[in-house]
Amino acid sequence: MTKLKIRPANINDVEAIAAVIAPFVDDVISSDEGRERFKPHMLKDIFQRPLIHYFVAEMNGEIVGNLAYIEPSHVMHYFLKAEYQGQGYGRQMWSFLEHEILKNDPDIITVNSSFFALEIYKKFGFEVASESTKNWGIQYIPMKKHLSHPF
Repeated sequence: MTKLKIRPANINDVEAIAAVIAPFVDDVISSDEGRERFKPHMLKDIFQRPLIHYFVAEMNGEIVGNLAYIEPSHVMHYFLKAEYQGQGYGRQMWSFLEHEILKNDPDIITVNSSFFALEIYKKFGFEVASESTKNWGIQYIPMKKHLSHPF
């Protein structure tokens, strides 16, 4: 398996980021408001927010995945093109993202998971925190991962 190159995203990556997310939008939205949130012009706003850290995963110079978190420890985006799933690339991305989040020394990592990604997050040690919720036109399941700190 080839190792992904994961780097900080920039505003020039927005179209490619939107293209990675597009096939999954119907899995997470509950209204047109939600669909709008994943369009390039909305994604550009992310780069204006200092507490959001956004990364892209590349294979042979092509963006095949994207991941982001909001400080200190909320996973915001975690998408990988379907043709790269089930081959260990998602785990590479998660290892990278978790390492970045752990720099903030949190006790817990949170994520609002789609139904599609629920089992993936469980594999990474997350548990369901509450029942399915709808906000901002997006339907999700709040999840959390407790972190143990050595003494």
